[in-house]
Amino acid sequence: MSTLSPIIFAILSILGTLFAVGGVIYAIIYFTKKKKDEKFSISVDLLLKIYLYVISIATLAIAVIGGTILLKSASSYAFGIPFAYDTYKTNQELQPIEKDPDAQVPVCYEAEKTTINGQVVCFNNDQIKQDLINGATIFFSMIVLFTIHMVGIKMIEKRSVTEWLKKAYTFISLIVYSLVGIVTIPIAIYQLSTHLLYRVEDITKYEAPATALSLLILVLPLWIFYLVKTTKLRNND
Repeated sequence: MSTLSPIIFAILSILGTLFAVGGVIYAIIYFTKKKKDEKFSISVDLLLKIYLYVISIATLAIAVIGGTILLKSASSYAFGIPFAYDTYKTNQELQPIEKDPDAQVPVCYEAEKTTINGQVVCFNNDQIKQDLINGATIFFSMIVLFTIHMVGIKMIEKRSVTEWLKKAYTFISLIVYSLVGIVTIPIAIYQLSTHLLYRVEDITKYEAPATALSLLILVLPLWIFYLVKTTKLRNND
């Protein structure tokens, strides 16, 4: 469930943003048409285009999340578990708390006792394989769906191009990936520098940088792509 929670949250956030932006655009078009005494209606062709663009945004965003999980788990094989995953001290090493002397406290609550880089910590070794499978499944399935819907957009726009919808799709994508990039860059730099400086010490004292770096690797090219695409649309106006 911990893997699905951020995906569900991302879907709801994306759809909420799209509905809000779509509502504003609808209101603008409606009142503009009304002022011109023209009857406003939404054609099936327009609804199909909106569907294709909305699903394209959603599937690409979910693919980024899946790709982040995939790169994170894969990086543990290349750079070690402390680079990719957070570890925790065992209960034996934590400061003792007054409790019933007959009570039995497990060594680790939600993981297993294991030795990493000569240090005894709590970590679930099965998490790596699970994330590898989940990440690959989400990433490749969403990429296939994204490709199918983009091909659908290309085919339907051969007949007619809805410029405002195309611009809205490009600008919304730019906003989404630029905001994610702005937040991720300082976090990735901080976590990576902390890892490089303190990796030989207690590995439980810092957060693993792989998640932030993996997300940045995927988001940065998309940010640049949609920025260039938005600039071209602006120059065409």
